[in-house]
Amino acid sequence: MYQSLLLPTDGSEAAERAVAEGLRLAKALGARVTFLHVLEPLGSRLLLGPETLPYYHALVEDLRRQGLAALDRATQLAEGLGVPFEAHLLEGRAAEVILAESAKHDLVVMGSHGRTGADLVLLGSVTLEVVRRASKPVLVVPYRRA
Repeated sequence: MYQSLLLPTDGSEAAERAVAEGLRLAKALGARVTFLHVLEPLGSRLLLGPETLPYYHALVEDLRRQGLAALDRATQLAEGLGVPFEAHLLEGRAAEVILAESAKHDLVVMGSHGRTGADLVLLGSVTLEVVRRASKPVLVVPYRRA
């Protein structure tokens, strides 16, 4: 059935819940997983002017460290469960990168919301775009704050 699962993570609680669910599924199926964290271009999130340029590289490096930390947490879970895995930190628009990487997998497992999911009533924008455009099945793991 599913031999290869793509588990994108942005390090949010919702994404980490989806990673845990995806790993349980992979363990039950004997599947391998690929963890993915996408570094989005900062220009799409910040208004960059001359006064912000001195901080740009430090901010990019901080975001890279956060991404690597999210991947590290995911790989530790996989190791604990004995699930074979790969982990990748890629750059680009999150939905586009996830969609491109999904071509190499049988199933995508994502959280319903990510870091930018301010309104927990609606599906997150990246998840929604992936669900709408994916050619592979997408399992969306719901998340509700306690």
